[in-house]
Amino acid sequence: MDHKTEKKALIRKYINGGCTAEETVQIKSLLSTDDLSALFDEVMDEMASSNIDQYNEPDVAQALVKFHERQSAENIEDSETKILALAPKKIKLRRYLSYAAAILVLIGSISILIPRLNKTSQQNALVQHFENPKGKRSRILLPDSSVVYLGAGSTLSFPSKFATNLRAISLRGEAFFEVTKNPKRPFIIHTGNVVTRVLGTSFKVDAFLNQPVSVLVSTGKVRVDREVNKVLHPIAVLLPGQSVVWNEKTGQHELGSTPVSDISGWKNGKLVFRKTKLADIAAILERTYNVVIQIKNPLLAERQIRVNLTTDIPVSKLVKILSVAGNFKYKINQNHVSIF
Repeated sequence: MDHKTEKKALIRKYINGGCTAEETVQIKSLLSTDDLSALFDEVMDEMASSNIDQYNEPDVAQALVKFHERQSAENIEDSETKILALAPKKIKLRRYLSYAAAILVLIGSISILIPRLNKTSQQNALVQHFENPKGKRSRILLPDSSVVYLGAGSTLSFPSKFATNLRAISLRGEAFFEVTKNPKRPFIIHTGNVVTRVLGTSFKVDAFLNQPVSVLVSTGKVRVDREVNKVLHPIAVLLPGQSVVWNEKTGQHELGSTPVSDISGWKNGKLVFRKTKLADIAAILERTYNVVIQIKNPLLAERQIRVNLTTDIPVSKLVKILSVAGNFKYKINQNHVSIF
């Protein structure tokens, strides 16, 4: 085993919390070397690529808590922190060391969890709310030049100025995101208990009240977690064309795949349904066109339909196309559609 491989093995052991006292001392001596950051990145990439479904970005605050407990138990006089696996690509070790040093100086005793990172200048920024009624979609430019295509019946909240260490927003409803890349400032979307985290990519999120949350990735890599008692629990890490649906009621998630063109096309009004229940299609059209759609036959509501639609045409024409694909009859009276 060469010297580089030995170092990487030691780093991997340190990440997993298996170092002896002597090995911990050895790690600390390596922290001042120039090549440790690069080696650390290599180890993280190897661990992430070996099992992407178990990807878990290190949480500095949580790491500090665990290290503090270990420090008290072992009576080790040191201010170094323990870093948790796994880290995303390109995140440098010295970033976490700087966070750790700053927190140790400021708070002395450590009793913090994930939201601690949110307690920055972003708290003092003016929060902006954008709410689209049914029948309306909008394009919103965020303070970091990221673009959000907010769907009908959806609400977006974000600060007038993002924090220096992260970009956090809240969404209820559906939106397509084109996030400006910034490895030093993760972009985080809060949708109920689900937290979606990226560094710079494009993806779509569906998160309507009392409905399962879905995340579909167009470009880049997206991490999806569930937050419970201020602690993140991994759900999935997604690459282009991959998707996940999280059901809060059942506590289950379902991984899937969707053509990238279907995901990115949504922002331009493209609606692609591949074996989708008519009842689910109707719910989307009600929100998109601000109409009421009533399906008379329960069996018809469960019928699965394959059809491509676009929202730049009148609802009357769209329902006509849908009726051909779904083999049903309909009647339109102003903003009320009856399907039978």
